[in-house]
Amino acid sequence: MLEDKLRVLFRKGSLTSRARRTLLVLLIFLVALIGYRISFASEASWADERSPLLGSHADLHDEQARIGKISILYGGTKLHYERALQSHKRHNRQHGYPMFVQRVDVLDGYWTKPAFIHYMILRELRKPESQRLQWLFWFDADTIILNYNVPLEIFLPPEDHEGLRNINILISDDWNGLNNGIFGIRVSRYAAELFAGILAFRDFEPETELVFQDQSAMEILLKRRKSINHVAKVPQRWFNAYATDDERPGSSFVHPGDFLVHFAGTGARDIRMNKWADKSEKLNYKWNTPLTHLKLPEEIQRFWNRTKSVWDARQNHWLKGTKHLQATIFNVNITLNEWRTTPQNESNNFLSLAKAEEKAEFFIGNSTKYNGEIIKEDLHQLGKIVLELENAHRVFSDDAVKIKISLEEERKKKEEEQRKKEEEKKKEEEEKKKKEEEEQKKEENEQRNEEEHEEIEEKEQKETRGGK
Repeated sequence: MLEDKLRVLFRKGSLTSRARRTLLVLLIFLVALIGYRISFASEASWADERSPLLGSHADLHDEQARIGKISILYGGTKLHYERALQSHKRHNRQHGYPMFVQRVDVLDGYWTKPAFIHYMILRELRKPESQRLQWLFWFDADTIILNYNVPLEIFLPPEDHEGLRNINILISDDWNGLNNGIFGIRVSRYAAELFAGILAFRDFEPETELVFQDQSAMEILLKRRKSINHVAKVPQRWFNAYATDDERPGSSFVHPGDFLVHFAGTGARDIRMNKWADKSEKLNYKWNTPLTHLKLPEEIQRFWNRTKSVWDARQNHWLKGTKHLQATIFNVNITLNEWRTTPQNESNNFLSLAKAEEKAEFFIGNSTKYNGEIIKEDLHQLGKIVLELENAHRVFSDDAVKIKISLEEERKKKEEEQRKKEEEKKKEEEEKKKKEEEEQKKEENEQRNEEEHEEIEEKEQKETRGGK
């Protein structure tokens, strides 16, 4: 029903080219999700039944294989590309890998590649977990296996570490940035969402220039927060060494014993690929070196150990940093509460401290959504938040100390003034009391003198009366 409605819209010409592409991607997604077959991308077209690689692919690999290969090759038959695929066939038989080759060009440009990858991821996710391939490795058609003794399993991240279990993409850079000619994909919900995003990118962000089409879209998405901890950028020579005739090749170019050679951006590709296919098919020791004679296993182990250490250091830094920030927030709140009801709560430094505290609280609350997936930028932001809060606290605390000193001096001054007033008052009261006492004493003396005078007069009067 949905398919019929979409086809009607396509026929009516009522959609822009952008909308038509979006609907086409949506249709591919829905078809892959429910397992139906449609005319432009049947199951037979996705799983290359014409190729000797997949003529009977169930016989070519262990039913419990963990890893599958995927590639794309369409157009007329070209010997150099078929020889490249034959090198993969030999490698697959040696290690038991299924390989799926898309032989039909479904979308414009290079966009069939992410569409096919997306389909294969969904195809595996539909299966019970015990029956799925765990990893898919994409190989461009211009890749030739040189060392058949190198298994793909050797490149996978160890599963004994939380940070490494989150890695879903193994890929390398070249001098232009990301190169997705060869990369590993963990079969996961994340991978399905990533390639859905790659397919939709040019329609939802049309203003973004995609110099290398799907590769540029993939590079942009892998740099975003959601992807950073899911990607491991591995050394290019692990599985993406470039072709060169230099006897002293640089770090990006193929060396004897390397897993494969990739002819990205190479001129006269047919001649060069046939030359390297000759080397591959000879199976001589120089190129097809036994794994035990290579430094690659030790190099890979060192890489993953270093990756673990970086992840652990980042987590520890984050835990210590957030703990320190929370303690700082606690102390700042004590300061803010102490001064919130004072006139100083309107000062610039107080307001700056309150703003810095609010920003820190928001950062802590917002960081919980990261679910432990801390990136380097988080540590930089954490350090910046801590520094801003501590500086604001220090500045206000310095002011607060000065204010406290000033207030203490003012308090002492007032106490001294009060003491002096009380002493003066006491002195006045004492003088008044003394004066009152003196007056009272004077009155008493006068009264006593008066009484004595009266007694004398009375006595004299009595004596006078007695003489008569």
